[in-house]
Amino acid sequence: MQRASHLVAFGVLLALILATAGVADELVKVYVGNRYVPMKPDARVRNGVTYAPLRAAAEAVGATVKWDAADRMATICTADRCAPIRQNQGIMVGGSMMIPVRLMSEALGRAVTWDPAARAVRIRG
Repeated sequence: MQRASHLVAFGVLLALILATAGVADELVKVYVGNRYVPMKPDARVRNGVTYAPLRAAAEAVGATVKWDAADRMATICTADRCAPIRQNQGIMVGGSMMIPVRLMSEALGRAVTWDPAARAVRIRG
């Protein structure tokens, strides 16, 4: 009887491990125009959303970043537009705030496409 309960517990643990393995982030590349932009931490897809490090993504499109700690919000600005991004709109990875690439790019007036062959997101330059 005790052996059966151990087998059940093992089965539940194995099911949890396998279920969790399916939700791992997929690392992807980011291009601005035709230029590959390396980022640390790496850009990734989580739950169908592509995230990139806040400062690296903003600087890659020629924007500046201003962080407001009290409001927990970044304001990303180009010469003609600003996009507010709240911390709860992103995710944290290794102490870095990662923001949705499409949210930032489109707010700054740039088109974004997914390149499945390259496993990459492309931001119009």
